[in-house]
Amino acid sequence: LTRREGEVLALVAQGLTNAEIGRRLFISEATVKTHLLRTFTKLDVDDRTRAVMVAHERGLLPQP
Repeated sequence: LTRREGEVLALVAQGLTNAEIGRRLFISEATVKTHLLRTFTKLDVDDRTRAVMVAHERGLLPQP
C-alpha cells in the first residue's frame, strides 16, 4: 500500500467515515473512495471490514 492508502485504511480501522477521513486528511471524499478502492484491489477484498482484517493479518496496520 502507498503511504496515503495506509493512512486512509488506518482511519477506517478507527471507525471513521469517508467524510471524516477526508476532513482529517484534507482530501475530498471522492479521493478517500479512490484510495479505498485501490486498497481493496491490492488486498483482494470487497469491503472496508475485510480490508482492515486482512491488513491486520498482514501486519500492515498496528494491532488494536
